[in-house]
Amino acid sequence: MKKVLCLSLLALATACSSNPEQQSQATAAAPAKTATPPRELPVVLKQALAAHGGLAAWQQFAALEFQLKTTLGTPRNEKHLIDLRNRQVRIEAANYQVGMDGQRVWVSPSKAAFGEMPARFYHNLFFYFFAIPFVLADDGTMYEDLGTRTVAGKAYRALKVGYENGRGDSSGDEYIAHFNPTTHRLELLLYTVTYFEPGKAATYNALLYTDWQEVNGLLLPQKMEGHQFADDKIGALRYTAEFSNVRLSRAQPAASRFAMPQGAVVDSVAKPK
Repeated sequence: MKKVLCLSLLALATACSSNPEQQSQATAAAPAKTATPPRELPVVLKQALAAHGGLAAWQQFAALEFQLKTTLGTPRNEKHLIDLRNRQVRIEAANYQVGMDGQRVWVSPSKAAFGEMPARFYHNLFFYFFAIPFVLADDGTMYEDLGTRTVAGKAYRALKVGYENGRGDSSGDEYIAHFNPTTHRLELLLYTVTYFEPGKAATYNALLYTDWQEVNGLLLPQKMEGHQFADDKIGALRYTAEFSNVRLSRAQPAASRFAMPQGAVVDSVAKPK
């Protein structure tokens, strides 16, 4: 009898909760949510994003992998994995691993195995170079349309990009992306490095995007060259970088892929003296 009574009360409660009039009153009492409008991007950036496959197409992916061979500093041959949702990073090479778990940048088995360059500075450097122009649409970026700009006798559509104070370890960094005025593709990037000397007047380096590859409908770098830059002239070659085995995935990597292993050391945010 008690069981029947309980079931009857449960049915009555369910019927009351599904009353359309009560639902209408509850809906009316709830405050309306205001959707945040999408940020308006500069026209030159929107054109570049479209030329490289589209920002919406890029944003559907949650993971990026590539093989990198570079001559920056010590010659390196590495596999990079990036979680595109939270920008965690894992780098694997024959003699070392580097990771960013969301807070710490770690190196295994030791900083000496990685080399003299700070791992915290290096861990997302080539991801950022690789993912332009898409990452130029990140929150916290500030823009200045420089119009048509001539470098080494060639005319480009130029966009200067800076960052809100406190964004990342080097919010003082600046980029000037140079796009082909006809195809809107990225061809040249001028960039500053403030990690080692924050507050110092900007001195630009040049990065030439020389070869491209199409992956999942996106136009992504295959080869780039780092050069010296002064007086609007591209100078001597400093390093090269080649990207292969590029994979994009909609599945987000497991957090364990980026966790600091036992015995690894943390590379501090402290800048070298």
